Amino acid sequence: MVKLLDKHLDGIIEAFLETTFMLSVTMIICFILSIPLGVLLFSLNKKYLLNKPILYQTLSILLNMLRSVPFLIFIFILIPVSRFLFNTSFGNLAATLPLTLVSISLYTRFIEQALLTIPEKIVDRAVSMGATKLQMIKYFLLPSIKVDLILSFTSVSISILSYSTVVGVIGAGGLGEYAYRYGYQEYDYPLMYLIVFIFVIYVYIIQNIGYFLANRISKK
Repeated sequence: MVKLLDKHLDGIIEAFLETTFMLSVTMIICFILSIPLGVLLFSLNKKYLLNKPILYQTLSILLNMLRSVPFLIFIFILIPVSRFLFNTSFGNLAATLPLTLVSISLYTRFIEQALLTIPEKIVDRAVSMGATKLQMIKYFLLPSIKVDLILSFTSVSISILSYSTVVGVIGAGGLGEYAYRYGYQEYDYPLMYLIVFIFVIYVYIIQNIGYFLANRISKK
């Protein structure tokens, strides 16, 4: 193990930072865009809010399409878009595009599902108090799903961490590519197992941060 770390420590640290960069950028953008998108999706399907079933179905189909395309193929499809946006289709910055789109499609659905579980009495209370649609969303609906927002965000983050192992096909780097290039291709299986262990710790940390925040919000 000492020899393994001595040989690969710098490479593993670099790969870890690449994975963390992709995950961080992806989830920040996901959080900013998915909450209003999830609320919009929910609102389009409710009579007491926007009630636009055609728009709801259109947006719903688009989100389903993002989730339905196999991720590896999705990466290749987005290469021209990445080249247009980032002036390159390779590297960890370009990899954030497919990761972000997938994360938005997942988290938006989680938000919609959380809103659907809100008891009708909360909506009735908002209506009886004369709340506007915006006030209903801001002061009644979103506060009711704070814990769900955190836990689902945690789940999406873990999923995206897993997806990040695939983007090595466009030279994005990261722990997944490092394990494949220097572990699998060079028959260095102890290195592969070490990186798997790092992933396990990574997921453990993300999951516990999510639970910690959810418990704090729940107690408040």
